[in-house]
Amino acid sequence: MNAVRQQVELLEKNKPRQERAKRTYEGILAAAAELLVEVGVERISTNIMAERAGITVPALYRYFPNKYAVLNALGAVLMDRQNEVFQHWFEQYADEGNPLALLDRLYELLQQTYDVTREQTGGLEIIQSLRAVAPLQELRLASHRLVADQFSLLLADILGRELDPEMAVQARLSVDTGYAVVEMALEDPTLPAEQVLRQGANMIRIYWRDTLQDLI
Repeated sequence: MNAVRQQVELLEKNKPRQERAKRTYEGILAAAAELLVEVGVERISTNIMAERAGITVPALYRYFPNKYAVLNALGAVLMDRQNEVFQHWFEQYADEGNPLALLDRLYELLQQTYDVTREQTGGLEIIQSLRAVAPLQELRLASHRLVADQFSLLLADILGRELDPEMAVQARLSVDTGYAVVEMALEDPTLPAEQVLRQGANMIRIYWRDTLQDLI
């Protein structure tokens, strides 16, 4: 799998600076998001992306070397939005200095992450692509690592203790569980999303409760 990732160029060729170029760039991403919903990641191609964006294929290649680079950029936009939700959440409540009170607000975090993903055109399909397509998986993993690192550092600071490997693993398990809960709420329309998010938040809270009560 690592060999496959290394063989696929994911870096954008050019970052647009002029307004016209920015509009073209954003148009490519918008077209890719729409097509992910309509045809799926297996059938999507630079040809149909360019056609939907109203540009030529060579024009698309000025910005992206292949379809995976487009999807990677699209995924980065969504991961950044999800990370901003987490950043705002812990900045809002970290000053209270009570990790148990922070955990009581986990539903709010999961709900906001769910909302920002659902509001993104093709949000669910982007997540599924990042999970299933080997060249794109590192972006998702890197985003989860970043959020888990922030979460573990936050808890260590609140508790006034050094961050240790056990807490780092606990934070990562919690973060990945949270994203899995959000994805379940998005993927399965037979489940009530609110209940999935509330029960998922409660599950994570129970996981941490005994540990934190022993430490505070």
